[in-house]
Amino acid sequence: MPILLFKDTKKNMEVLKKKAPCKYAVDDQITESVKEAYVTSDKKNFIYRIRLSGVEDFKDTPDVIRKNKGDMKSILVVESCDSIDPVPLSQFRKKGKRISEFADFIIAELPTVKMVEKPTYVDSLSQDVKDIIELAAKKKLDLPVSIAEKLIRYKKEMTPAKFDELMNRIGEDLKKKFIDPHEAVGIIAAQSIGEPGTQMTMRTFHFAGVREMNVTLGLPRLIEIVDARRIPSTPSMTVYLKPEFEEDEEAVMKVVKELENTTILDVASIVTDIQQMTLTIRPEPARMKERLVNQQDLIDALSKMKGITLMSQENSEITVKPQQESYKRLYQVQEQLKTTTIKGIPGIKRAIARVEPSTKKWIIYTQGSNLRDVLEVDEVDANRTYTNDIIEISSILGIEAARNAIFNEALRTLSEQGLEVDQRHLMLVADMMSFGGSIRAVGRQGISGRKSSVLARAAFEITTKHLLRAGLLGEVDPLTGVAENIIVGQPITLGTGAVNLVYKPASKGQ
Repeated sequence: MPILLFKDTKKNMEVLKKKAPCKYAVDDQITESVKEAYVTSDKKNFIYRIRLSGVEDFKDTPDVIRKNKGDMKSILVVESCDSIDPVPLSQFRKKGKRISEFADFIIAELPTVKMVEKPTYVDSLSQDVKDIIELAAKKKLDLPVSIAEKLIRYKKEMTPAKFDELMNRIGEDLKKKFIDPHEAVGIIAAQSIGEPGTQMTMRTFHFAGVREMNVTLGLPRLIEIVDARRIPSTPSMTVYLKPEFEEDEEAVMKVVKELENTTILDVASIVTDIQQMTLTIRPEPARMKERLVNQQDLIDALSKMKGITLMSQENSEITVKPQQESYKRLYQVQEQLKTTTIKGIPGIKRAIARVEPSTKKWIIYTQGSNLRDVLEVDEVDANRTYTNDIIEISSILGIEAARNAIFNEALRTLSEQGLEVDQRHLMLVADMMSFGGSIRAVGRQGISGRKSSVLARAAFEITTKHLLRAGLLGEVDPLTGVAENIIVGQPITLGTGAVNLVYKPASKGQ
């Protein structure tokens, strides 16, 4: 359904709210039939919604409210006008494309999301898998789905007696794999990750043969993950395109150009003439070709700058002059020119496209990360696009997505070094870092530094500080953990130490 978007003042909208239903004259010729309009005062967020019963050609009558004193062209027949929570411009589409900017009026669409209840995991399983799980349940065996799926073939090939024998053997093996009650799973996980960690190299990887693009791997990357660094040392993204663009090289290069943040200094040198009070921008053809920038892109970027005048364009050189002539202003414009963005998304320093050999489809890799803005690009597949910045994933996609990112990044970092660690240990670390609703580091600023036990905190780091603070605040240590019980010299509450034996004496009559 088409929707009218236009810019207006808050004062006019408050008048409409009071006088609706009414007629509102606007200075644009609206030819399409629209039933709804959204109004913005800053062209970024729409804060009013107008219900319309129709659109008419302008006729000047006393009951018509005018938008301004200019030449009116259409009348909106307003049923109601309401304030709404801000709706960003990026939510609207025109011919399926995201709207980045508009003049004063535009006809657009607002995509709606249909909420469908997801079927339960059990309902999505095939009947053969359900039958095997039900058969295992009769033997009091909790069979994982992955094993049940593998057993389908054996059930068809074996006799019932042989298959029953196989199920019994699988049950015995599974019982051996179960961890004992009150086992020290945290210590086992720490040992399982820490021991292979000592074999890891400290290196960076030159990505795809491009000198400027490095990806941190090995031990430094694992430390970054468990420390929950706010900004990774080498943030990067893997950008997948929607199926209709994956094999279109022209569309891929267009996305690369749209993603890569390019400033004037990246593609040109700036020469300052103090005598003439001018600045000359000298493009370097090789760098402009590499960054997919042309002369018109430079001119468009400069025309958006305030406080400068374009003087001349000779031999591809562009001369600009500050409108206010002073040495201070000349220096300010020079610094401003260095960081002026020609195109691209802030944070994405470099982007390269490669054809994946196995699928023959294009994938874009970036140096730098800006997940929120990259997902707004029309050609980008939001379901598969990925960043290695875990904190950014947490803030944009939520804590569950960040938990999965911690697990996947740790697993990938270890796997790249040829190290095998049971996935359950990595899951435990990811759970501990995220279960509080935000990403916490493992060290003194996170999990270890916020334990309830005073002695456990003191045993980790800064002993005197923790003990002094606990004494001043009168904290009590219940001695329920491992470290604190070892310190005071009593059995730890794990394994057999977690069980209390109570002797009940016989009564006198027995």
